[in-house]
Amino acid sequence: MSLLRIAILGAGDIGGILGRKWAQAGHSVAFGVKNSSSERAQNLRADLGEHILIGSPAEALTQGDIVLLAVPGSAVEDLIKTHAELLDHKLIIDATNQITKGQTAATKQWQGRGSLNSLSTIQTHAPHARVYRAFNSYAWEAFANPLYQGVQADLFYCGPDGEDQAIVEQLIAEIGLRPLRLGGLDKIEVVDEVLQLWATLALFQGWGRDNVAFKVLTR
Repeated sequence: MSLLRIAILGAGDIGGILGRKWAQAGHSVAFGVKNSSSERAQNLRADLGEHILIGSPAEALTQGDIVLLAVPGSAVEDLIKTHAELLDHKLIIDATNQITKGQTAATKQWQGRGSLNSLSTIQTHAPHARVYRAFNSYAWEAFANPLYQGVQADLFYCGPDGEDQAIVEQLIAEIGLRPLRLGGLDKIEVVDEVLQLWATLALFQGWGRDNVAFKVLTR
């Protein structure tokens, strides 16, 4: 197992859960947040200890070779533009979704703002970054507990093959999910459509956020 240096931009439910699990796996984890004095940031500090960096996005990016984008979709463009130089040449995992989260759940109607992912923004401002799309198709509950009646859920992702693919799959497996690569970045819309399927069942049909995940069966 490779021990990695990970910068997590965002300390909400997704970033917090993934960061806690990766820190427990032995990785070096740094959180970049808007307000390091917030309740969420202080909860992370209490759980992970003083040796974990919780600072500005720039401070976190200097500590990480791998970046998890886990901020609200509306914040992504400004974040990437501001820190483009620090993001370039890094392995970036885009876990953000360009949706109006609360409205989608409340109205039971899809509130996407065009493309769900931030690939074009990343490629425009950090053209040398190696980008993967993962951790965007479930609510945080699936990452906290990836077993469904004793069955391990699958996580669909996409991105280039090679050494970085092995790293991304290691990180997915350490959360407790089985990684399933759908292909390169040309399959990013397919990955995004998994979120729409999940939302249709979990939110619109009322199955529950913590009750739905997917498993591919083969024979």
